[in-house]
Amino acid sequence: MSVEIRVVQQDLLEVAADVLAVKHAQGFHSSDGLVAERLAGKGVSRRALESAPDEARFTPGQGAVAAKTVLFLGTVPLSSFGYHDVRRFGGRALEVLPPGTSSLALTLHGANCGLDEGEGVLALAGGLIDAVQKGLPPVSLQQVFIVEKREGRAKRLHQTLLERLSKMPGVAVSDGAFRVSRPTATSAPAAPSLPTHGTGTVQKPHAFVAMPFAPEFEDIFHYGLQTPIHRAGLLCERVDAAVFEGLIIQRILSRIASARVVVAELTGANPNVYLEVGYAWALKVPTVLVARHPDELRFDVKGHRCLMYGGSIRELEKLVSAELHSLGLAP
Repeated sequence: MSVEIRVVQQDLLEVAADVLAVKHAQGFHSSDGLVAERLAGKGVSRRALESAPDEARFTPGQGAVAAKTVLFLGTVPLSSFGYHDVRRFGGRALEVLPPGTSSLALTLHGANCGLDEGEGVLALAGGLIDAVQKGLPPVSLQQVFIVEKREGRAKRLHQTLLERLSKMPGVAVSDGAFRVSRPTATSAPAAPSLPTHGTGTVQKPHAFVAMPFAPEFEDIFHYGLQTPIHRAGLLCERVDAAVFEGLIIQRILSRIASARVVVAELTGANPNVYLEVGYAWALKVPTVLVARHPDELRFDVKGHRCLMYGGSIRELEKLVSAELHSLGLAP
């Protein structure tokens, strides 16, 4: 017997599954906030959904979402939510499923609050696979859906898993899904899957990208910046300005301080981007500044080296790759 893991491009609220699992990071944010809001419209109080770290709270979907049941799984606060917490979330979600559950839907958490999405989905997969290979989920479980609404990200998550899982023992790839074998009475205990993702991630060097979170910048980030950064062997992290609240600012400052390099997209003169560049300069963290055209720059940075790519993502990728090489950060 096996459990099928599949990346699905769909709205999390519309996935027909037995259980929909979302996090409660000692507060409600993004997707879990939307689910809580929908449930509140059906009379479910937010207090009833609040969960301490590792605590599981179940509530009927009541038509607020397509799933029959919603699981709120407690995690650490968003300000300290890391790759190891993503891995823990995946494993714990399978562990607490009630008997009779045949399908589970969940999403990748943390990608908008500073985590590298590729590293994050591998950490999530590691937690899911470990749980299956340890026999933790109910025997009724057949499918796990990793749900992502945005087409581009869904494709990237699937491709990342395909590259890493296609040759992994105990995992078979078929029809776009990853089938993970359950333990048998005679099988030896499986070694931890994807052992460095979510467990040893904190030691991996990273680049911090300062740029607006707007649709017109998505391809610039994923192909013009993330591609050469990954090629240089660095995780690529950025934080959505929408989560600039409370202690999340401390997370931003911490990740800038520990970054090998800060890459800043200055097009549009976003004030948060300029603040992040200034903080990196104060700490003497190497910076790579990029912009579409010279007239995008404000006086603060006009005297500094800035890579101009004229709107060509391919040119941006080449320029950033060469700059990382000149800084000794890429082969």
